[in-house]
Amino acid sequence: MTTRSAFAHSRWILPAALLLVLAGCGVMEISRPDTRHQEQVGRVAVLAVQEPTPLRFEGYARSKGSGAAQGAGGAFAGCLSGIGSSGCSGQFCGPVLALMLGICGIAGLVGGLAGAAEAPPASQVQSSEISLTHALEITPFQALLREHVESALRAGGVPVLAVAPERSSIALESGDYRGLADQGVDTVLLTNLREAGIRGAGINAPAGAFLHARVRLVSTRDNGERYAADFLFTGRRMKLEQWVADDGAALLAELERGYPQLAGHIHDQMLRLYPFPDRHLHSAGGMFSTSFGLAPLDPVTRGQYSGQGSIPDFLEWVRVDSLAPTLKWQAFPRPGDLGVAREDMARVAQVSYELLVARETHGEPGETVCHRDGLTRPEHRLENPLAPDARYFWTVRAHFLLDGRPRVTEWSSTSLFPGVSQVPPSRQSYRFRTPGAP
Repeated sequence: MTTRSAFAHSRWILPAALLLVLAGCGVMEISRPDTRHQEQVGRVAVLAVQEPTPLRFEGYARSKGSGAAQGAGGAFAGCLSGIGSSGCSGQFCGPVLALMLGICGIAGLVGGLAGAAEAPPASQVQSSEISLTHALEITPFQALLREHVESALRAGGVPVLAVAPERSSIALESGDYRGLADQGVDTVLLTNLREAGIRGAGINAPAGAFLHARVRLVSTRDNGERYAADFLFTGRRMKLEQWVADDGAALLAELERGYPQLAGHIHDQMLRLYPFPDRHLHSAGGMFSTSFGLAPLDPVTRGQYSGQGSIPDFLEWVRVDSLAPTLKWQAFPRPGDLGVAREDMARVAQVSYELLVARETHGEPGETVCHRDGLTRPEHRLENPLAPDARYFWTVRAHFLLDGRPRVTEWSSTSLFPGVSQVPPSRQSYRFRTPGAP
């Protein structure tokens, strides 16, 4: 174990205390998304904003010097957190704290040396960023997002109308979409890929591919905004030199994989979402656990995921006893939903479930190993054995008819914070780990 990792492993107590605090958030009520726009969509024209997509390459030190600074700062701050969590009193407290501050200074020095050693040279980073920029700069990001969103809407049965490029340009430049009403357009869905690239945290840690989009729904009747939201796709994580290899081929492929997933998520969240009537966090069955949505019954899950390798596994991951476990979750409607919206729940029909399981890679959901739709029972035994001694994220949602209209719930998770809606699974999904090899 390196000196720097030794300091890191000594700091797991503080994040563990945070898990205890978060466990007390079960009384928290999540705000309900406004879905009134779903009744006002009508015939849609999908237009892409006419602006370039900024490319972001983040999550690594850009020089030996910045690596040293990050390493020193992280080690020193981690050491100070240990001081802050210790109880010091009495006449010897001052000298003891002075000694500990000196030790933290040494820790910062060691962390700085390790950070400088780990960080890539500035010239290498600059060359890598130039290569990635060249690989992506000819990509028609805005047009690709628009095309995939339009396809997702058509597949979902939404009447989509084509608008001549000249009319689209005039409307986009003026910001006035009322002139499209004479073509039968009721609402305009504006798509904007706000950022794309890779990002993460660390000195030379794996960074993940991402697409960050924003959509707005505007009425052609009064030019009023009916809906606006941000959406995020996060892909697999690799080191900078892996993303750069073969002229950025891996990054191009990962972003290409993300467009249809992002578009499908936008369609579901904007037009098919039926928010859970019961908006409270509840127990996820495990230690310090919370869940929003269909709670996990087997395996249960732990509390919030920190992503820190310094926290012992048992505080964040529940071990299953099989490489082909049966996952079980709450049925929809839940008792809380019946209590809040009994009339609506009485009209729910043809409930089924959609399940996602992804292997953990570099602290994030990686490859999807199971995607099942149309499950008629709130449980599923995985057909293909999972890898031994591995970690997995999983999540589930309900599909149903309400008054004959297809609807979906939110994806289940350990929490739900307002803001960017992420394509599932995410770090907030439920978690388990498999047993070792026989």
